[in-house]
Amino acid sequence: MNATRRPTLEPGIISVLQTPFKPSGEVDHDSLCRLIEDAIRCGVAGFLAPAVASEVGYLSPDERERIVRIIGETIDGRVRFIVGASSDDGAVCRRFAALAASVNADAYLVAVPAKLYARPTEIIPFFSPIAASSDVPLLIQDLEWNGPGLDLDAIADLKHALPTLIGLKIETVPSGPKYTAVRDAFGPDFFIAGGWAVQQWIEALDRGIDAMIPESAMVGVYAAILNHYQAGRRDTALTLFRRLLPVLAFTNQEIATSIAFFKRLLVRRGVFAHETMRHPGFTWDDYNTRIADELIDLYRRLEAEVT
Repeated sequence: MNATRRPTLEPGIISVLQTPFKPSGEVDHDSLCRLIEDAIRCGVAGFLAPAVASEVGYLSPDERERIVRIIGETIDGRVRFIVGASSDDGAVCRRFAALAASVNADAYLVAVPAKLYARPTEIIPFFSPIAASSDVPLLIQDLEWNGPGLDLDAIADLKHALPTLIGLKIETVPSGPKYTAVRDAFGPDFFIAGGWAVQQWIEALDRGIDAMIPESAMVGVYAAILNHYQAGRRDTALTLFRRLLPVLAFTNQEIATSIAFFKRLLVRRGVFAHETMRHPGFTWDDYNTRIADELIDLYRRLEAEVT
């Protein structure tokens, strides 16, 4: 299949949409649509979903497909859309790569399966049938929570083997030097995004990444930081960013805490109807509830100032 290049992804904030659930456990499509409209109003450049922060591992394939279709219909071309197509099962990835084409998405994203970092010779055989199944541009998520991820030779091999590959979402340790190494190796046309390392966002901007892909609850402040930076007001962007850092430090302890906190914030902001989550392993107690509510108040003060 020949690659048909669509318009390149634009720099900016491409946020991961959280998945809202009703107390019954069903997906709350009305809250999802409110979140999309809220983030567009606040200045998002695009969306990625469903992904890790969307609790994608706890969605059925049919729920994933319905969510993708709702997002595509609601966006209606106003901002970019990257379909999350990750799975350890290549057939599932191909299903969502095809779906990306049917909803006119700008790209789809597939994470390197965690087990393949230890078996690098299997990475290209995993991705080749996926890329061959769709003309939509492919982003690879280089996600290794506590490791360096793909090395430059592996990325070069993927770029050579996969004509539709347009870039990486880099979420490795440390991320900063890797942004620069990848940019130097593959040039300005190779799309580079960050995500979990949002606590180092100013450094990422200094290093010239194209996009940050955080969650969607705080787009108003994210966009204000980016607008100051892009206008040459780095000091102002840095000051605002540092005021947000206590929130990022709390939420990036681990993924379940992050999901729980941002759903709580979205309820407080009137975007989500409920805080319900499917991701296991998190419990609110008196201590983290108090800290979270203090940080939500801090965020809402910042949001009021910038919007």
